This record gives sequence, structure tokens and C-alpha cells, in this order.
Amino acid sequence: MEPPVPAPAPAEEAAWWHVLDPRRSLRARAALAVGGAAVAFTLLFAWGAGALFRRTIDAERQARFESLAFQLADKIDRGLYERQRALALAARLPAIRGAAMTPAAARQALEALQDAAFDFSWLGITDATGRVVVATGRLNEGTDAATQPWFRGATERPHVGPPRERPDLARLAATDDDGRAATRFFDVAVPFTGETGQFAGVLAAHVRWNWSEDVLFSVVPDALVREKIGGTLYDAAADVLLDSGASGWTQPPEPPAVPETRGARGTLVEKPAGGAPFYTAYARSRGFRDFRGLGWVAVVRQPLDLAIASVGALRRSIEAGGLALAAIGALAAWIAAGRTARRLRAIGVAAHRIRGGDVLALLPRPQGSDELAGMNRALDTFVEDMRAREAALAAERDRLAAQLHASDAEKR
Repeated sequence: MEPPVPAPAPAEEAAWWHVLDPRRSLRARAALAVGGAAVAFTLLFAWGAGALFRRTIDAERQARFESLAFQLADKIDRGLYERQRALALAARLPAIRGAAMTPAAARQALEALQDAAFDFSWLGITDATGRVVVATGRLNEGTDAATQPWFRGATERPHVGPPRERPDLARLAATDDDGRAATRFFDVAVPFTGETGQFAGVLAAHVRWNWSEDVLFSVVPDALVREKIGGTLYDAAADVLLDSGASGWTQPPEPPAVPETRGARGTLVEKPAGGAPFYTAYARSRGFRDFRGLGWVAVVRQPLDLAIASVGALRRSIEAGGLALAAIGALAAWIAAGRTARRLRAIGVAAHRIRGGDVLALLPRPQGSDELAGMNRALDTFVEDMRAREAALAAERDRLAAQLHASDAEKR
């Protein structure tokens, strides 16, 4: 007869750290499953929410930045048009183009226009050959301006030139209400005709460029500057005409490659060489009314990391909340699985005792109607049936043994 197989050690005798091993612990498996599923869902949800929010932010920022760039270009165009228009109206005055025009009357008319328009730092009238015949403050009177870009450009149509340094005018120009001295001036010139309709000369003005800064900061106010949203105006040769300096650079980057079409605008992610990327919007000058514009490009930028900072903040918030919920869920699964593990362990201990021959050992009788309680009742019924069969077999063996003993006694 083979020796009985030794019963396995009861669950209580397992090492305490086995409770942390998912291969040995129901609680560890439950906590790992719930916590892992919660972490995976959190990461997936954070990624999806971040991507959706990024698209929403991009759409909102595209409309916002395009609008700012367009406003900057449009206001500059309107400002140039207004000054060109004011000069064109002045060129129609009899004191300037009339047959009885005298230097004194013309100078008085120019000085009146200069008083009415503070930005006009200098006004002058040339004859058909380019000689300055009358000027405010008598500055440059009698000089030859035939080679000046503003005269050559205005012999047939109005001319507007880009801003440039004029030290001679800077010394004479008064400061504005904010105490700013003018250092750069742009040229506006319009042709005028004589009584016979022939080209008679040019009315020109050197206009302070300071007003453009007011335009820039009206489009990009301090509230946007604090977000490092900056505006830059480039001329057709890609030189910087105006810059708010709010986007964190010391020197504005090169202008982005934009279509040559008048009024073109759009957005892009700009990656300057050796610098941080920017979220960029641009708008090319389209002019205003009969002013065709100069092909200038207005650009609004913000560092990309700041532009999408809210997306990262949303993801971090979702991940933090999700990880906290995952920890709570794992703890709840650990506690719930622990109750089940204790019931299973009690069943295992009782089964071990029954297998060892303890006839008084009983399986636990848990309350409830869940699967574990049903399994426990089924095992209890099975054990009781096995005990009843074992008792019946033992009684039958005793009966047969008694009969055999009686038969042997009769034979003797």
C-alpha cells in the first residue's frame, strides 16, 4: 500500500511578501488589473483630450493671430493712405498750383498744413525740374531734388517711400506728446499740374514714422505682450520696419516665406535657425482704396511652447486626476479582493484539515448568494456526501467482517 501523499501547506503558512506577488496573490492581481486599466485609460484619454484641445486651440489661435496680423497691415495701409490723401488734397490748393502762386503764399499754406498734421515734419514744393522752390522753415529751398527717390517716383503718380534715417530732420523735429523724438521718416510725394494740365512739379513731405508704433501697440496691447505675443512689420526687401520686441528675441527673425499676392494671409509654425519655434500669422499689405500698398508684411508671433502651454496643462491635469483615481481604484480592488481571498483561504484551510483526517472539520458557510457562496455550498455538500459514503462503506466492511467471523466460528 502506497503511503499517503502529504497535504500541501495551508495558505496561512505562505511568506508574507507573497501577497504582493501577482502570481501568488489574488489581491495583487486585482489591484494590478484595476490600477493598470485605469492608468492605460487615463493616458489614452489624456492623449485624446489633448489632441482635440490642440485642434480647438489651433483653430481659435489661427483666427485670432490672422486677425491681429491683418489689423496691423490694414491700419498701416490706412495711415499711409490718409497721409498721401492729405498731401494730394493740399496739392490742389490754388496757393500751390495756381498761376498766381507766390513763394510766400505757398509757404504759408504748407505751414498751415504742417500745423494741422503734426506728423508732417517737412513739406516742400518743387518745380518740374526737381528744384525745391518753397519749403517749410525754408529748409532745403533752392536745392536740386531731381535725383531723390521721392521726386522720381512722383513724376507720374503718388509716391510713398519706406522709412529711413534723417539726422537733419531729427534735429529739427519736435517730440510728440509721449516725449518721443522722431528718428525715422518716410517720404510722401504727389505730382501736380499747372493751368495747362502739364506736369508742373511735386508736393513732397517727410513724415514722422512714430505714429506707426501707436498703431502697433493698439493692435498688440500690453495684455498680449505679457503673453509674449509680438508684432513685426517687414518691408518688401525683408527689412524690419517696426517691431514690438515682445516675443523674447533681441533681433526679429527673418520674415516667413509668404505668397506675393496682395492681401495674402495665413498661419504656420515657424522654426528659425538656431532658435525656438514660433506660432506665426502673417498678412501682406493690400493697400487701401487708390493706394495700392507697398508689399509690406505684418507678422504676429508667439513662442510655440507658450502657444500650446494650455494643452500641456490640460494633459497634466487629466493625468494627475487619472493617476489619483487609479490609485484609489487599485486600493479598492485590493480591499475587495482581500475579502474574497480570506474566504478562499478559509476554505483551503478547512479542506486541508479534512484531507488530513479531521472528521470534525467543516467548510465555512458564508452568507449570501454570490458565486463564491454557491461554490462553498457545493463543496460542503460534496464533502458531506463523501463522508456519508465513507461511513456507509465502513459499516458495510464491519458487517462483512462480522459475517466472516461467524462463519469461521461455525466451521471450527
